[in-house]
Amino acid sequence: MEEMRGIKKTLSAATGTVFLSLLLSSIICTANPVGSVPRSPRVSIDAGSLAGTPFGADNKGGVFLGIPYAAAPTAGLRWRPPQPAPAWKGIREAQAYGPACPQLPSPWLPEMLGSKRMVTDEACLFLNVWTPDLERSAKLPVMVWIHGGGNIEGSQEWPPLGPVLAKHGVVVVTINYRLGVFGYFSHPALSAESPHHSSGNYGLLDQMAALRWVQKNIEEFGGDPRKVTVFGASSGSLDVCDLMASPLARDLFRSAVLQSGVCVDGLAPTLGQQENDGTRMAKDLGAGDGANTLQKLRAIPASELLERAARENNVDFNPTVDGWVFYEQPAITFGQGRQAKVPVIVGSNSDEVSIFASPLVDGKSYRPRTPEQYRQWLTRTFGVHAGDVFSEYPAKDDSQVATAFRNMDTDYEFGFGSRLLAHEVTDSGQKAYLYDFTYKGSGKFQELGAFHSEESILLSKKYWTSWVSNPDDEKLSNILIGYWTEFARTGVPRGPGLPSWPPYDPRSDRAQELGTHVGQIPVLRAQHFDVFYKSLQQLLHQ
Repeated sequence: MEEMRGIKKTLSAATGTVFLSLLLSSIICTANPVGSVPRSPRVSIDAGSLAGTPFGADNKGGVFLGIPYAAAPTAGLRWRPPQPAPAWKGIREAQAYGPACPQLPSPWLPEMLGSKRMVTDEACLFLNVWTPDLERSAKLPVMVWIHGGGNIEGSQEWPPLGPVLAKHGVVVVTINYRLGVFGYFSHPALSAESPHHSSGNYGLLDQMAALRWVQKNIEEFGGDPRKVTVFGASSGSLDVCDLMASPLARDLFRSAVLQSGVCVDGLAPTLGQQENDGTRMAKDLGAGDGANTLQKLRAIPASELLERAARENNVDFNPTVDGWVFYEQPAITFGQGRQAKVPVIVGSNSDEVSIFASPLVDGKSYRPRTPEQYRQWLTRTFGVHAGDVFSEYPAKDDSQVATAFRNMDTDYEFGFGSRLLAHEVTDSGQKAYLYDFTYKGSGKFQELGAFHSEESILLSKKYWTSWVSNPDDEKLSNILIGYWTEFARTGVPRGPGLPSWPPYDPRSDRAQELGTHVGQIPVLRAQHFDVFYKSLQQLLHQ
């Protein structure tokens, strides 16, 4: 800037000609001095032109928000597979998020975002792109984030991974997809109108549509469509697992990261089960089961449908084995080695379920308080295997129940499945990088241990409202970001300054501890997992 002022002073003193004034103006515009506003980056994609926001220290990149990747799934498109987004003329401003998909206010939001609700709308199929380099020749790896939230809540906005990860040389894409009753409702009439005789799974089909959008358009943002990593947490991780299992998603990504959620440790509902639930729900909604049922259901306002669906306690809005998106149970697909053959990072946290019973986010999750209540819960969940599970995770008196239940439920819902998936991916000839996340927060989070979704806090550097900072936070955060982005770049979580992380080997049965210590350890509590495997095998063969 001082150099520019010197040029201006010298030129003005030497002559006042128009020529020199024009020359000066050209120099200043080219230099783009401090205080000026960089020109909005623009890209042209299949549907039209976009104007974004500059990104990166050198402004070589850009941020493009609220890009429609599919048509609004409203009116006649409610409960149909996603359709192409309409093209537009002129330049579309892409500088603000689109609304989240319909959902009830989440008790997690005050801690995660510092707010009680998000802007939502049924017209919600938007995605966002952060790129450090807009040149097509950059050929950067691409990371596509599938958010969590039980497939009933969440959005493209949280956690805010794009601004952090893109600074490490990757293109980041975050997406919305239909949730709850809008994303996973099945009904015989919907199956009858489908050429695939299927209904439900609209949320997963949205994710596939977003991945196809990436294949078509990501080169315009400097990304390489041959280097796509899909990653997610919680239900987003389970969805990533389902994408690996579905034949419809083949060749849409080359690697996957699964954070605390897999599809190999239980059974997904069948289409028949979901259609029965949908029939009952349609009657409860006053739509009956006649010729006009779908017309009536599609006419119900989104807000009313959302509220009334929330009262249907016995309806499971989750991915369905429908004969199209899935030919068979995903657990069988992986067990037989028929899933997408891609390398994975997969893992879980050592105290996953502690957060669900915490008043920090909700505090309403059921917890047994006595050995008798604990045994009753096990009987409802495991049937004939309940006694065996109790023997592996015993509680002699009330004082031991909380710890026994926390360990048991964490292993049953997360740890066991993560290790099983790593084993099955390895058996199919691909590399699996298994982790156990053990980092404990400070302050109110100390007693929760390494709770569900904690790794996403460090991965995004978006610390929750009650989080108490610790010098170790930044150290582990940088290691996680390094592992994830290097994996996206090369298929191996290895790079300068990162502790060695060998692929999972069933013979040694070790995982990478991600905590205050980073390195190989025996898989946490793996000696208890056989009881869950026996229960799973009974489910698969009954």
